Amino acid sequence: MNCPTALAHSTQTPESDSLDRQLDRIIAIKTALKSLDDELALLKDSISALVDKAELDHTFSFNDWNFTYSLGRAKWKYPSAVNSIDTQLKAAKKAAEADGSATKTLGVPFWTISEFR
Repeated sequence: MNCPTALAHSTQTPESDSLDRQLDRIIAIKTALKSLDDELALLKDSISALVDKAELDHTFSFNDWNFTYSLGRAKWKYPSAVNSIDTQLKAAKKAAEADGSATKTLGVPFWTISEFR
């Protein structure tokens, strides 16, 4: 088994063999996705350069796919008076969490799967 802690409290069974195969497949898919993401980033950089040189429109279609180049999300820098109010709001939120007057909810469960570094 590649991850002995995944089944730390059980012995090797047909179910654990199946789990091993599932985990191995997850790792293979994650590795392939990383490789594809790296290649995709290079290709996007290449066509972005064409947009920057006005050799390609920022919106176009190709083989029934739509492509749209976006400049990025707007970021705002606020005056100190607004930042002060934001700091007060954050402190009030932390206090409400600490004293139990804030209600905690959870979103949809998800997995985080990453390679050991």
